[in-house]
Amino acid sequence: MVMARLIREASGHVAWLLERVRETEADALVWGLTSEVHRDSGEFPGIDTTYAADVNGWVRLYGEERDRLVRMIAVATKIGLDERLVTLQEIQTTIMVEILNRSLAAFGLDSGKPETAAVMGRVVREVMAERGAPALPAA
Repeated sequence: MVMARLIREASGHVAWLLERVRETEADALVWGLTSEVHRDSGEFPGIDTTYAADVNGWVRLYGEERDRLVRMIAVATKIGLDERLVTLQEIQTTIMVEILNRSLAAFGLDSGKPETAAVMGRVVREVMAERGAPALPAA
């Protein structure tokens, strides 16, 4: 779903920006260069620099992206995104179980037999472990 993808992306942006903030020296978080003007001619050629107290750009971007993430989560909650994702996963699981059962039947295997169920359970656990999914309890 688009909203879930956007939330994941914004969450990644927030994490990345937080790392930039953490890499910034403490004094530079609220004090720094605000302008730099290069003067190549005139009575006083050189670089004019201005420093001032201001929120660092990384801190500002971090705050803006964090606020954006919170707003997206609020919208997702309002439209019931979590419940919709759970329903979608339940439907997908039901379909996969039906596909497995029909496939086993096509090979003349009975999905209700304990040995068939044990093999299928083991295979499901192996695939989930390889994909980093939460472990299922042993049968």
